[in-house]
Amino acid sequence: MTQAGHGGHDSERSWRFGVLLSGSGRTLDNLLQVIDRDELDAEIVAVVSSRSAVRGVEIARDAGVPVEVVTRNAYPDAGAHSRAIYDAVEPYRPDLLILAGYLRQMVVAPEWEGRMLNIHPALLPQAAEYAAGRGRYGDAVHAAVLDRGDTVSGATVHVVADAYDAGPPVLQCEVPVLPDDTVTSLAARVFAAECELYPEAIRRYMEAHSELRRGERAR
Repeated sequence: MTQAGHGGHDSERSWRFGVLLSGSGRTLDNLLQVIDRDELDAEIVAVVSSRSAVRGVEIARDAGVPVEVVTRNAYPDAGAHSRAIYDAVEPYRPDLLILAGYLRQMVVAPEWEGRMLNIHPALLPQAAEYAAGRGRYGDAVHAAVLDRGDTVSGATVHVVADAYDAGPPVLQCEVPVLPDDTVTSLAARVFAAECELYPEAIRRYMEAHSELRRGERAR
């Protein structure tokens, strides 16, 4: 039996999110708080993790959100792994899949085109050298920014495509790089910006694509 998800709204009217993660769950935690404050008309109905022993799984379970663990090493390739994830979330009928620190490639099935969003701590596509497809994610992005001497960094929310960080951008924000920045300090400021950027980007995407809500399609 499918459990109720986490959200403060009527599940028949709110958007339904599945969240994909691989680690600490900081972005999931932020989204849960935003929804609890009624700043996003949505509920998180399921979380899928590519790893079992991570903090993100604990955060989801503590919030009463059903969790599915779908590890990459159980499947021969990214396509099979992606299909297993789609199969895992389908019983919960999410409208969108929100990638929140998810570190595996998703092969986009036709029925999920335009229905998955991701956030990356760089300005894309203009700073494509910092994309995950080039081995840049997490602190590695911020270290590369500092090594190159950039004066501006930031974050980008984009639609998920088959290639890492290659989908069209939805919204982005700039974060100045300060002269005395370290990887830790820059990462903290970029993540603080992400905590505002991601919910706002999701909100705008929902407003622009109401046809993606399953309840709307069923009418």
